[in-house]
Amino acid sequence: MTTIVTLREIAHSRSGEKGNSSMISVIAYDMADYELLCRQVTIEAVRELFGPITQGDIERYEAPRIGALNFVLHEVLEGGRSRTLAFEESGKALSSLMLTLPITLPGEYIPRERIGPMAAGLSADKETVSGASKNAPTPRGPRLPAAPQGGAFCLGGDPATKKTIRLGSATAWSRDRFGPAEALAERGELDYLCFESMSEITMSAAQAARQDGHGSLPYDPYLIDRLGPILKTCKEKGIKIISNQGWLDPDAAALQLQSFAREHGIQGLKIAAVRGGILTDEITGLGLDFLETGRPVAESRADIVSAEAYLGCEGIVRALSEGADVVLTTRVADACLYLGPLAHEFGWSLEDHEKMARGMVIGHLMECGAQVSGGYFADPGYKDVPGLEDLGHPIAEVSEHGIALTKLAGTGGLLCPATCKEQLLYEVGDPSNYLAPDCITDLTQVSFTQSQPDRVEVHIDPSIGKPRPPTLKVLVGVREGYMTEEMVIFAGPGALARAQATQSILEHRFRQIALDARQIRFDYLGLNAVHREASPKQDGRDPYEVILRVAIKTDLPREADKLRKEIDPLAVNGLYGTGKWATSAGGSRIRSVIGLSSCLVPREHAPISITYY
Repeated sequence: MTTIVTLREIAHSRSGEKGNSSMISVIAYDMADYELLCRQVTIEAVRELFGPITQGDIERYEAPRIGALNFVLHEVLEGGRSRTLAFEESGKALSSLMLTLPITLPGEYIPRERIGPMAAGLSADKETVSGASKNAPTPRGPRLPAAPQGGAFCLGGDPATKKTIRLGSATAWSRDRFGPAEALAERGELDYLCFESMSEITMSAAQAARQDGHGSLPYDPYLIDRLGPILKTCKEKGIKIISNQGWLDPDAAALQLQSFAREHGIQGLKIAAVRGGILTDEITGLGLDFLETGRPVAESRADIVSAEAYLGCEGIVRALSEGADVVLTTRVADACLYLGPLAHEFGWSLEDHEKMARGMVIGHLMECGAQVSGGYFADPGYKDVPGLEDLGHPIAEVSEHGIALTKLAGTGGLLCPATCKEQLLYEVGDPSNYLAPDCITDLTQVSFTQSQPDRVEVHIDPSIGKPRPPTLKVLVGVREGYMTEEMVIFAGPGALARAQATQSILEHRFRQIALDARQIRFDYLGLNAVHREASPKQDGRDPYEVILRVAIKTDLPREADKLRKEIDPLAVNGLYGTGKWATSAGGSRIRSVIGLSSCLVPREHAPISITYY
């Protein structure tokens, strides 16, 4: 006798995106279920589940050491985050669709334990964090596996040395929380505090805003807000700061930060501005083709607003070796913000791809901040995380002989092998060939064990790396028109019928006014806006509330503005009970579409230079 359950009962999942593709991991709660995943979570099953929203190929990769599968769904994001009209632009919600996949369990199947504080070694009577009662029920968790035998910890350093380096992750992107940086600086006993400040679109959006005369800063506008409160503490304690908040102009950022330091009596601060890789002016003359389409980059000459290469850790290593207290860079691959300090401290050659690859594992685990310590992990009843309102950001403790991830005592969150597995595969294509500027890393040769509550040991195979690629990835931002969106709201009896009638009215009106749109999209929030055409059919019951969302993409802003001119009159010309998404009087939701494409450039076209302030 068999039982059919959803995948959610035996596995957890996380998804993200790169360009027009989504990466979705499927990770067994219990390693004993890995073979079951391999047999049933197939490419064919995933294609049937995701149906019409997946227009391209699907790839599946296996990571048996952590009991996981990794899927890459190509052409599933309607052009990618910078182009899509989809309500959920990032692909981050696609993992919840994956977990609805039907799975057949054999009759002798024994239910597995899921994830909770017990997975991090917390006992049921231990005080939990952030005001949670020590008498509150504690979810069950798996037994802690024994640590792998042998020298899997070794980073390849001098066995005679005992050096240990502690790196803290302050942010995962430019609008991350502010508080963790101060807590880490005060209590983390750190050697380095790292700030990741970008997404793929960051620099292109900043460049477009400047060209449009919006007067945006050429560096992270939160530079002083983030670094100002910790600058004195870090200088006094000898904590080095590594940050890619320099964006388009690291020199301007360094000057601003040094000015702040002087105003506040912080003496002897040496700030390095690491430049390089901004190829906006020369990219069309290098004879390159876009990876996504194969078309020459030069064909987009008139519409290109930015082009930046992903740099490696070389500039950071040089700046640290020359005594920098703060290193501000332009676009650097996220994990390299952590790889640079490790290469500097342990004296690794940048050509030693095995050591660099081990450092990349640490950097990749740390780059998304609290994601490895319980952020973006909780699924109540399946993966329970205490203290989400006060998450502790991770600390990597690294020596030549051991790697451990931990967080500050008394902070919220959960650091266990499951959180590490999700982060290890996050936004990764083929995990056995993780491409980065400084090396290629085989992430399938990594595993984790719990050694203490909220402390995870990272085990890395001695042969995990390959030499760095001869080229660097360049993100090219291209103007592709304008987009805007509006929403109208319905509730009560007949809400769905009134929303559908409103869509019909708008479609007729768009034809009457000759709206010149590249694309028009209608979504029904609460019904099909997140998983789009792959959403399961409703059970026939009429929803109490429905939000009709309309999004359009046009070549000209005046065409985009027509949408609001048709939505606003619905207040007196539409169906009864029509509500509207709030907006400021006279405001506009029209924004430029900056499409992101990529190409590969030989390294010699992206030299690095450093200036000190």
